[in-house]
Amino acid sequence: MRNLSNCLVYVWLLPSLLGFSSANALEVKNKFLSLKVDETTSLVEVADLKTGTVYKQMPGFELNKIKDVAVVPQKDGVKVSFSSGPFKPSLNYRLAPDSPVVDVTLQMDPDQKIQIVNFLVPFTVCGKGFEWVIPDGYGLLYKVDDPAMPQRCPNAITNPCLEWAGLFHPQTGEGYTLINNDFYHGGLSLRLKQVSGKPTLVPELSFGAYLEKFQEPRSVRYIFQQNGGYVNIALNFRKHLMESGNYRSLSDKQKDNPAIAKLKGAPLFWIYPGRSGADQVLKILDDMAASGMNKGILGLGFNFYINPEEAQKIEKKFNGIVGIYDNYFDLMSKEWYQANGYDKISVEWMERYKRFGRIPEHVGLNERGELRANVGPKGNRYVDSPAMSFEAAKERLEAESADYRFTYRFFDVTPGAALWLDQDYNPQHPVNPKQSMEGRLRVFKLFYDHGMILGGEGGAAWGTPYLTVSEGGMSVYHMEGRLDPVPPTEDFKNFNMSHEKRVPANGIVYGDARVATWAWGDNSLVQPEYMLKKDLFNILYGTAPSYHIDNRTYWKNKEKILESYNRVVPVYEKLFGAALVNHRWLTPDRNVQQTDFSNGWHVAVNFGTTEFALNSQVTIAPMGFHTWLDTQSKGR
Repeated sequence: MRNLSNCLVYVWLLPSLLGFSSANALEVKNKFLSLKVDETTSLVEVADLKTGTVYKQMPGFELNKIKDVAVVPQKDGVKVSFSSGPFKPSLNYRLAPDSPVVDVTLQMDPDQKIQIVNFLVPFTVCGKGFEWVIPDGYGLLYKVDDPAMPQRCPNAITNPCLEWAGLFHPQTGEGYTLINNDFYHGGLSLRLKQVSGKPTLVPELSFGAYLEKFQEPRSVRYIFQQNGGYVNIALNFRKHLMESGNYRSLSDKQKDNPAIAKLKGAPLFWIYPGRSGADQVLKILDDMAASGMNKGILGLGFNFYINPEEAQKIEKKFNGIVGIYDNYFDLMSKEWYQANGYDKISVEWMERYKRFGRIPEHVGLNERGELRANVGPKGNRYVDSPAMSFEAAKERLEAESADYRFTYRFFDVTPGAALWLDQDYNPQHPVNPKQSMEGRLRVFKLFYDHGMILGGEGGAAWGTPYLTVSEGGMSVYHMEGRLDPVPPTEDFKNFNMSHEKRVPANGIVYGDARVATWAWGDNSLVQPEYMLKKDLFNILYGTAPSYHIDNRTYWKNKEKILESYNRVVPVYEKLFGAALVNHRWLTPDRNVQQTDFSNGWHVAVNFGTTEFALNSQVTIAPMGFHTWLDTQSKGR
């Protein structure tokens, strides 16, 4: 035994004690955890010294290709290096001396050419009833030992931008938080494999190249816990995000832009009146106001082009905020719009406000030096270079400001996830994923500093300081339709609408910093049979309902929209801007759930088919809810 610090202890163990195949294995301990390394395979186990739970690595790469394993004690942990084909990675495991934290850093030759590296292997526990919490669709749970895989991904559930995830036991609450320190780049897959003859969801963490090379170290952090479940896991990432400076609450954003106060209780409306001007919109707004629907975010659909005078009429009429669509990922030429049916008025509008892409100057190049494009029968849609986005944004802002500036701006695709942190191989302006993120943030900051409220598709963690509305943040799957009903798929029913699998994990992280809505193709009118259930999720989580309408569908569905509005908005007004501090199941079948908010409000929802007695005075009907205020509650 060797004492290398005041808090860490290193021990060489025989393989019979570990179940490892190597002749020797190294163990590193602090008072919380034991970390053991197999000298033959390079694999690591972490054991919780209080609960006895052992977390094991199950690699996605082939162990028979691992050679020349070297395990070397370090001052605060252990270094594991090996070779695998052309790769010679080293992994530094740092065990914190006074906390249940393990930091892991992957290093390789910066000039090593790669496509994907998956040597940062997450830990898992098989056969013990653990579940994964993934920040997808506001939060989803997947059972390690009883996977029900989505049909669209028969072999993997993938989050292309892993910011955080967690593993926990639903009864004891023990587990860990996995934080990707390079959250602008990295993907988590849960892959279906056979472990001891049973189907098991095994995690795989993958990182792509920086312009075909490794370039920079990748690192993750594990925070182990003995209780607290997925709520504590989400709180760990919230704390990390705030400490890193990537956080700005709604109240802080409101100090920068008082118009954010209009978001309180405001649902999201996207309206598609065609290209016939503002008259249809004004008639709908008159009727909404007369019906009591007098607040909201009104997005003017991307096929709706109006002159400044019409825009001002709409803004004045609507007791909310009005916005337009924008995009710094797709580039289309004037000829593309003409070939795809856009009329003369639309083309003139886009030309006036600098919406046509500069092709080829602003198009990113792929690794073969070709223009990045989605080839179509009526012309190509090109991919914007992040190096050029800021210049395009300034031109648009200047052109629009000369006439009229909308209060709200929705960025499609641009802030969605690391999947969209595209790289540019142009030698004149090369861009790696980190630089891509920084380029997008410059665009967001430009509009934010000019007094606009910003929304984005999904909304990754890195955009939180500027993005206020996370459009689609509530959705796991969404259909192609926006205005007319679309038959729900089995995956939609089993994941998007599953109260057994859904949890408000992202709400615990961002609930007081971003407004979350359902996606365009998942708005409340697309699957009318699920409108009530979507409303209940909005009520439980404190999020905004979403409706997409045009002159036909508004009048057809007016009563449904009004009923949903009156059900959700009064509750949403109470919860807006408050932090979601806790979520729990009140019944073993997860049919009845409760959320607690930092301003003292509590919500209980019954997703079941029978009544639930909340207490001796309150009974919640099936598909019903109850809210109450605890004036003694203290927010975090």
